[in-house]
Amino acid sequence: HTAVRPSGGGRRTGPARRPAASPRSPRRPASARRPAATPTQTLLYHKPKGLVVTHSDELGRETVYSRLMSDAALPAALRQQGALHAVGRLDQNTSGLLLLTTDGRLLHHVTNPTAHSRAAAGSYAEGGGAVSKTYVARVARLNASAVERLRRGGVGLGGGLGESGPAEVELLEERGASCTLRLTLREGKNRQVRRMLHGVGSSVIELRRTHVGRLCLGGLAE
Repeated sequence: HTAVRPSGGGRRTGPARRPAASPRSPRRPASARRPAATPTQTLLYHKPKGLVVTHSDELGRETVYSRLMSDAALPAALRQQGALHAVGRLDQNTSGLLLLTTDGRLLHHVTNPTAHSRAAAGSYAEGGGAVSKTYVARVARLNASAVERLRRGGVGLGGGLGESGPAEVELLEERGASCTLRLTLREGKNRQVRRMLHGVGSSVIELRRTHVGRLCLGGLAE
């Protein structure tokens, strides 16, 4: 299921007051006036396992976009090919919160959070910095030392991706040979949570993203 909300760039707080035209300055013709900004929209989507986040898949797997284009509950304008773009990705076997947007500034900020793009994230970011992502992971049981390594950072990710940065890690549950963690990252390298767990000698059994910045999956159904 999905929920649609206006992006920061499409939100208005009230009508803008236009200063009175000076009698000495000619009015611009209507054709020369700046067109009104097109409101942007961002979709909160509960991605199920099994879908890939790409516009087309050479292996013929079902994509997030093909699923959305067939969803009659979604406004017709958002079901057009190329209307929405994913803000980051979730791999095929990861479920949870995925943002899709028509807002190019938001897309650029979350995927490339440089200082000059921070304002574009609006209410999605926390404290004006990089947008955090929070995951709940059921993993093969790991010891306290491994958890501390995840928190501290410096875990080799392989694939030429360098090392992980510091992360917030909370142990939620231990059950038999597995445990459940909540991890909050402020970087988004390819398959990073899975790579981090592999780097400390564990593996992911199930992975779900619950938050992107201040946005929460909550009770949004798949």
